[in-house]
Amino acid sequence: MTLKILVPIDVEEPRSWSAVLPELRQHAKGNKVELSVVTVVPDLGTVIAQAAQAAPLASALPADLKERALAVARDRLENLVQTDEFGTIQKVARSGTIYSEILHTAEELSSDLIVLMSHLPDFGDYLLGPNAAKIVRHARCSVLVVRPK
Repeated sequence: MTLKILVPIDVEEPRSWSAVLPELRQHAKGNKVELSVVTVVPDLGTVIAQAAQAAPLASALPADLKERALAVARDRLENLVQTDEFGTIQKVARSGTIYSEILHTAEELSSDLIVLMSHLPDFGDYLLGPNAAKIVRHARCSVLVVRPK
């Protein structure tokens, strides 16, 4: 049986994936695994619109800001995620609403399992409460939430 696992990570926050690998090994035992990782650049349109109301400086932001941010995310994802015991790992970088893009990617890849890190109270990562909770509630596949040790 092939188990398709999706791991959402924040390329800027190592704590978003640090404890996931041992859990992946545990769930992969006896299965062939197709591993995919996804990172999501938050929707910049909302941020830019809010900034434009607050300060005229926002109008000076480059028009290709979204494409630049995605390119940086792709590069960082490529550098972070290498082939390992799971074989070749599919890497996906998206832009938009974090939980929505993770759920869309899971559907698109026909994922059997989403493995994501929970957060500590002082965590500043992108999977704070609302995103993780929405993923758990709305995913059409199983979701494993890994707690940091």
